[in-house]
Amino acid sequence: MHIKEEKGVTGVDIVISVIIITIFIALIANLIANININSKNIERRSQAISYAVDEIEKIKAKGYIESYNNKGIQQQDILTDEDINDENGKFTGFHKTIYISDYVYIKGDSTKQNDLVKQITVKIAYNTSSGEKSEEISTYITKESNNEK
Repeated sequence: MHIKEEKGVTGVDIVISVIIITIFIALIANLIANININSKNIERRSQAISYAVDEIEKIKAKGYIESYNNKGIQQQDILTDEDINDENGKFTGFHKTIYISDYVYIKGDSTKQNDLVKQITVKIAYNTSSGEKSEEISTYITKESNNEK
């Protein structure tokens, strides 16, 4: 009896193909999940920067106000420390802290005059999948001089 060589797909071929396809699908799923996590983190960072820029613009629009006097001279003082809520009063997941430092404190030179230049720093903190992150933006506010030459 002569056994003819048969060509076709065997059970082993199918098992190997299924394993390769499963590994490929797992890799693609992992890649998609990582892309999604990264895009969410980028979205949260962009929103935090937007909140910080809005706050800096409000501060710059007000300019130097009298309530800044005597703040931030010996240490960095906190002006505001609060959660950020949306227009409906719902917590957005972002926390805002505004710091003030006098030029004397920044330079460490007590011979300079206080309350002429203030550094205002806005820090927006938020949580991501990899832990707490924050974004900071600073600006300088100067007191206008009434002395004319």
